[in-house]
Amino acid sequence: MDASVLELLKGVELFSELSDDQLKLLANLVEVQNFNRDETVVLEGDDAVQALYLIASGSVQVYMTGADGRETILSFLERGDFFGDMSLIDGEPRSASVRTVTDSQLMIIYRDAFLGLLRRYPELAMSLLSEMCKRLRKANKQIGSLSTMSVSGRVAGTLLNLMEERGVRIHTENGKMVTVIHNRPTQQQLADMSGTTRETVSRISSILVKAGAIAVTGKDIVIFDEESLQEKAAKG
Repeated sequence: MDASVLELLKGVELFSELSDDQLKLLANLVEVQNFNRDETVVLEGDDAVQALYLIASGSVQVYMTGADGRETILSFLERGDFFGDMSLIDGEPRSASVRTVTDSQLMIIYRDAFLGLLRRYPELAMSLLSEMCKRLRKANKQIGSLSTMSVSGRVAGTLLNLMEERGVRIHTENGKMVTVIHNRPTQQQLADMSGTTRETVSRISSILVKAGAIAVTGKDIVIFDEESLQEKAAKG
């Protein structure tokens, strides 16, 4: 058993209720695979491989493709996150596609082995249900935003979601608290998450920068005025 696999499993919230012995048993079921940047891991509608994927390193994006071929990004996932849980439980085809954003190493637990663990350890099943409920609430919120908000409200809402998922709170030199989103999505990715175009995201971002609400520095986005983003999102 690889010690690094065990250490990563210990840091995954889904497995927080498992004992060390149970985690060791789980680690023995893991298969590690490496993926290149921009490589498709699972494809929407596919039912060839039913498994749970844990991110050991790198990052991926979860997205859906519309009838017109346009992609909508649902979320970005990083080290310690997982995906594939829905098909793992119901055995149905994939509800969304997943593509790597960077070179990534994924740990894979296949369906039969994982279902065996769920039957043996009810606490794992409860953790999985809790996580799935969180994701469903987030998806419902995102769907509501896309259907009712203005474009500027959707972009602001996307930035707020990124803050919640990936933001790091730091103090500036003058003592003010700001939030930094490291390894920011590209403008095209922000557009795909907000249901708009790259040009529109660029225009709205420029307005937010001029207003002092955000700053774009290299690969990071710095949020200076969270209340301003909340107001835009609330106005729709």
